[in-house]
Amino acid sequence: MSPISISVVIPVYQCAERLPAHIDCLRILKPMVHELIWVISKSPDGSHQLAQAAAKELGGQILEVPRGLYQAWNVGIGASTGEFIYISTVGDTIQTEGLTTLRRTLEETGADMVFSPPIIHPPSRKNIKKTRHWPLFRFTSVLAPFTGRKIPREVAVLMQILAGASGLTGSAASSLFRASVLKSRPFPTDHHHYGDTAWLYENLPEISLGYCPKPLARFVIHSTDVVRVVDKGRIYDLMATLARVLSSFEQSCVRGLIHANTRIDAIRDPHPRLGWWIYPRAWYFRMTREACRNKLLRALNGSSRRSLDGIAVSCRAQPPALNGHGGGTCQ
Repeated sequence: MSPISISVVIPVYQCAERLPAHIDCLRILKPMVHELIWVISKSPDGSHQLAQAAAKELGGQILEVPRGLYQAWNVGIGASTGEFIYISTVGDTIQTEGLTTLRRTLEETGADMVFSPPIIHPPSRKNIKKTRHWPLFRFTSVLAPFTGRKIPREVAVLMQILAGASGLTGSAASSLFRASVLKSRPFPTDHHHYGDTAWLYENLPEISLGYCPKPLARFVIHSTDVVRVVDKGRIYDLMATLARVLSSFEQSCVRGLIHANTRIDAIRDPHPRLGWWIYPRAWYFRMTREACRNKLLRALNGSSRRSLDGIAVSCRAQPPALNGHGGGTCQ
């Protein structure tokens, strides 16, 4: 198998239980990729020792760094020499066919990043219910028509704003990036557990996304509850900043959505167990929020429809292929 110019970044911290199976997957991937980059932080459970032993067997760069999720990602990205970057978070595995599909989709679309739906593991009823409202699943009907094409900027921006504190693209392990994009745009390290979401907010005005509808990589839902720290004020700031690329009407809807959310937070957060919904003003702002959200959803559907109409017109204008040669690539 000829190696593909993909640098696989493997951040390792406190994951000894999941690491052996992940190493088995990397052993299969190794012949097809350009390089493995092990970004290892000293761990109480001995993960760093397992990773160092695996790195000696499989080869690749070994980078020892202090603890820090997105700091580790950035160090690995900075050391990469491949054309593409795959972030292999421990436990979230992909097979050779899946990585090849992501690379092919990225090249065919010409996008800066391509993403796909994750395979939820374990596929229990609880986990499926827990993840069914993720933006990537919720917006499947919007994303599907853009399969094999770049997603129009306005469409991507509206979906991300409607996603709030969740990232439109889902798991990094179900995505592939152009190295040039990540090297010039490192992940922010001051947004707790949602630095990849903040990265999307900060970069969507300049980067392009591609979508592959086929689930290609496993995403593990951990049994232990991890407290997810979300600074709502900073999320609202990210939403407001990203909205600047939208029309004045859409911007006003985003401002209304943020204002309603802020007022609901002020009522709910001090009384999370005292039935905040009994407050009349909470209901008023909840209705206001839903009205703004519905306007943005209509704007999203309209933008998607206009983009697809434009693609159809462009395809009709292209000359037909002759004997399998010439013509366009419209699908």
